[in-house]
Amino acid sequence: MKQPIFGLLLAVLVSSTAQAAGNSLNPILDDTWNFRLGATYMDASGTFSSTIQGEPTDKLSTDDLGIADYNWNPYFGARWRFTDRWRATFNYFGMETDGSVRQNFDRLIFGDIRATGFLEVESSFSTDFYVAQVGYSLLKNDRAELGLGAGLHVVDFDTSLKVRGKINGKSGSVKSDSADLTVPLPNILGYGTYAFTPKLSVDGGIGWFGLDYDQYSGNLVTVTANLEYRITDNIGLGVGYNYVDMDLEIEDNRTDTYDLQYKGPALYISAGF
Repeated sequence: MKQPIFGLLLAVLVSSTAQAAGNSLNPILDDTWNFRLGATYMDASGTFSSTIQGEPTDKLSTDDLGIADYNWNPYFGARWRFTDRWRATFNYFGMETDGSVRQNFDRLIFGDIRATGFLEVESSFSTDFYVAQVGYSLLKNDRAELGLGAGLHVVDFDTSLKVRGKINGKSGSVKSDSADLTVPLPNILGYGTYAFTPKLSVDGGIGWFGLDYDQYSGNLVTVTANLEYRITDNIGLGVGYNYVDMDLEIEDNRTDTYDLQYKGPALYISAGF
């Protein structure tokens, strides 16, 4: 007799919990799974360098190298709400661009390249961000939620330069070099969602990282904000804004530094279930 009663009580408890979790004003607060697919229109600005150990450092500016401003790049996001308050998220976005300049340089140092004078420089620059996080909603009601979490940013840098001119003391030379790095960056974050209506909501987050360990040092700040309109209970359209500010130094066979800001809007379609 006890087993049927226990089973009935458990069924009632699960049912009432599911009902309570499904009474939010907007479906975005109840989706077990949520996916976003779209594109970002981002710009990268700042300086970077790649220096062989013991050699002088020359920080190169994205502006001086003629690296193109805003361009479109893919974006993907996924969220799994595995309890009413716990959730796991994964996001990917990146930027790939290039540049070309012909101008005088007092000095240009990048990896094995030592150049000066009038130079023709072709550059390519790409960054990929892979972000995995787990969060807990400290506040959650039928209209809003606020939470804290932690996770990992994995940032993949791929930078290359091709230089024509006076290189390593020899005029009329052509030389290429590149730096390809993958950097894991743990972070903490705060996030929130607010439903204005059953169809319109806003969500966003702020993340921070600071580390001085082994060959890695520096900090990373991320800010995201999104405004989403649900066309149906399961399909939505959104517009957002992303901002990333990083100041990193990685010491290995080379010393690589990145003092860069990434920023720009995003457009996406969402599916929630």
